[in-house]
Amino acid sequence: MNRKFSQKAQILILFLSVLSSPTFADPWHKHFDKPWKKHKHHKKEVHIVHHYEPHRLPDSAVMLAIAGVTYALIDGHYYKKEKHKYIIVEKPPKSRYRLGQMVKKLPEGATAVNKRGQQYFVSRGNWFLAVSNGKYVVVEP
Repeated sequence: MNRKFSQKAQILILFLSVLSSPTFADPWHKHFDKPWKKHKHHKKEVHIVHHYEPHRLPDSAVMLAIAGVTYALIDGHYYKKEKHKYIIVEKPPKSRYRLGQMVKKLPEGATAVNKRGQQYFVSRGNWFLAVSNGKYVVVEP
C-alpha cells in the first residue's frame, strides 16, 4: 500500500509541477507579446495630412471662403488653397465680411482689379463686385 501511495504521490507532484510551470500560467492573458502582432494598447494613432490635391479632398471636407481666400476644413484643421493644392495652415483670421454679403461702401484702400474681363475691388483679401444701385457684393476671387 505504501508503494501505491508513493506512486500516486509522485504522479500528483509531477502533475502539479507541470501545471505550475510558466507556460501554463494564465494562458488567456490578452497582452502577451507576439512578435508578429503589435498591440497599440487602445490608443488611437493621430495622423495629420499637411496637404491635399483638390481632387483628393475627403468627403468630410467643408469648403469656406474667409477674407476672400478659399479654405477646406477637415477634421478641425484648416487647409488654404494655394495653386494646385490645399496646404495646412493655422486658423485663418476672422473676416468682417461674409461671402454674398451686400455692402453700401467699399472699405478704404480698396483697389480695382480686372480678372477674366470682370472688374473687382480688393481690400485686405476681401473681393467685392459692383452690383446695381452703387452697392457691392462680397465674392470669391
